[in-house]
Amino acid sequence: MATQLQMHPMSREVVVKISVQDGRIHVSPDPFFVSKDGNEEVRWTCNEEDFLVEFGEDSPFYERQFSNYAPFSGLARRNIQPHETKTYKYTVRVGKIVLDPTGGVKR
Repeated sequence: MATQLQMHPMSREVVVKISVQDGRIHVSPDPFFVSKDGNEEVRWTCNEEDFLVEFGEDSPFYERQFSNYAPFSGLARRNIQPHETKTYKYTVRVGKIVLDPTGGVKR
């Protein structure tokens, strides 16, 4: 009888945790990096019910806005060149609290 090989796909998710503690937003990891070769994407999570993540005009993703309703970044844009140290600023909003962390795209 042949043995069936079970494949376990590697995670393509980079989880960025947003938390609010003592009236301040904390983001981990900061900066985040997704792998373009690994087809990774970000999934933002938050210990609060509602959050908003917004990139400016230079978003490394096809979309610029993410939230608890749409927490996945999708793949990095095709025209983004991977770089080990270049980062993109984004804004996290939880209620009236704001933080500007960064993230990047590596090979």
